[in-house]
Formats: sequence, structure tokens, C-alpha cells
Amino acid sequence: MALQANWDDLRLLLAVSRRGSFLQAGQLLGIAPSTVSRRLTQLESALGEPLVERGVDGCWLTPRGQSLLEVALAAESGLRRQAVADLSEQPKELSGSVVVSAGEGFSSGVLEAASRFTALHPRCSVELLSTPDFHKIVRGVADIAVRTAHLGEPSLIYRPIGKFAYGVFAAASYLQRFPGMTLATAANIALLPPLDMLPQMRAATAAGLERAQISVSSFAAQLESVRRGMGVGVLPRILAKDLVEVFPQIELPDLEVYLVTRPQALKQAHIKCFFAILEQVLIEAVSMDSR
Repeated sequence: MALQANWDDLRLLLAVSRRGSFLQAGQLLGIAPSTVSRRLTQLESALGEPLVERGVDGCWLTPRGQSLLEVALAAESGLRRQAVADLSEQPKELSGSVVVSAGEGFSSGVLEAASRFTALHPRCSVELLSTPDFHKIVRGVADIAVRTAHLGEPSLIYRPIGKFAYGVFAAASYLQRFPGMTLATAANIALLPPLDMLPQMRAATAAGLERAQISVSSFAAQLESVRRGMGVGVLPRILAKDLVEVFPQIELPDLEVYLVTRPQALKQAHIKCFFAILEQVLIEAVSMDSR
């Protein structure tokens, strides 16, 4: 049966796919879980086949749901590109400052978005707070935050960006010096608390990557240490293009990324414009990571 699913239907599938349950999908969209379930059931009835498998541990998409998910992803990407184009071509000149809070691993993305934004709107400025302090967005210190956790505050808008894959990487020079390296003998460039509690770091340690002679308090220092051939590091693949992946048997969880803001902030044209540009820049990064 042919059916033209609208965007409201498609975004439900996206949310369920990304969160794995009706409860968390509802939190992501700001609607009740029962509404998510009811509307998906209506869509399944219209299509004549199931889109979501329900289980005690959550839910997942059927093959038909996966095929419709591809349509949803394409529609989402198109809507985001159009939003950037519409905001970038506004006839009036924007002005004002945008304060962005982001962990240092996202600094390059924020700076790229700031470059595009200020080129389009010279009277605007961007301030980047390189900090993992989530509460800056809650307290109103920042207008926009890049975050890797969904804390579910009803007063904030969470926009899912995608997932970054992780691996264990080393410089070629390090591998040349230690050709017989194993999990037990590899020198791990570790992260100090609280960064050591990230799921990716904990998974690598549990797999046997425990020997740490050097520990650092920032991702930038970790990456620089690995590039200098001082040891191996658990890194996002997108930041490790010039490095060699080692221990591919270790399964590391992906890193989910969200753009977070307050509804009041998006009422200001210059913040809304920058939000759309930053969203597109981060999506481009995720797309590169998945190639």
C-alpha cells in the first residue's frame, strides 16, 4: 500500500531509532510516550505492516521501519539545509552576540560555524566557552551548548545531531618502536577524572587497556600525546585520521551528540541563525565520521 508519510510521522521513527524506547523518544520530542506509541500504531495500520518491534528491553525498527528511516534521515537533512539557507539569506542585517558552551573536542566545529556565521553577518560575534559544565546552559550563561548527554530537562530544547564512533589509535612512530605491542603492554594515554568515567574510556579499560604511564586532563593533550608517539589513546575516529587504529576487537560505544538551547534564546534571530549553522556543521562532521 502506497503512503506518503508526513514529517510528523517520520520524526517519530527517528526518535525511536535514536533513543530505543517510547519513553525516551517522547522525552526527546517533548510529547507523552503513549502519544508516540499511538501515532506509530496508526502509521503501521495505514501501511499494513509493523514498523517497530516492542520488547521488555525497549523497541527497535523492523526492516520496513529501517527503510522508512532512510526517508526520514533524508527529509531531516533537507529540512536542516533549508533552514540554514533561509536564515542565511535574511534580508535584514543581524547583530548581537552568541555564547556557546562546548567541550574542547567540539571546539573546531563551533569555530567553523562561527567563521561561516560572522562572514554572513559581520555585526554578530560568537563567544566560545570551552567547558564540560552543562549547567551553564541551564543557568542562562550560555545561549547554546554542545552536549553528549540527554538529561531530560523539560525547559530545554535538545536537537539530536548523531553519533561519533570511537577506536584505539596510535602514531606510526609508536608502532615502529613497539612492533609487538599488546593490550597488556600498550602505554595508554589516559584521561584524569572526571573524563576517565566516559563510557568509551571505561570500556577500553575493561577490555584490558589498563597500563597508563601518562594521564592528562584534556582531550587536546591526549590527542597531542598520541600524535607525538607517546602511547595509544581512545579517540573519536574523526579526530584520528592521521593515526593508525589498533586493537579493533575492542567494542567501544558511540558518542551521542546534541545541540541544546532554551526556547527563549531561539526567539532571537541571530541566535536562531547561528544554531542552524552550527547544527549543519556538526551534521557534516558526523557524516564524514560514518564514511
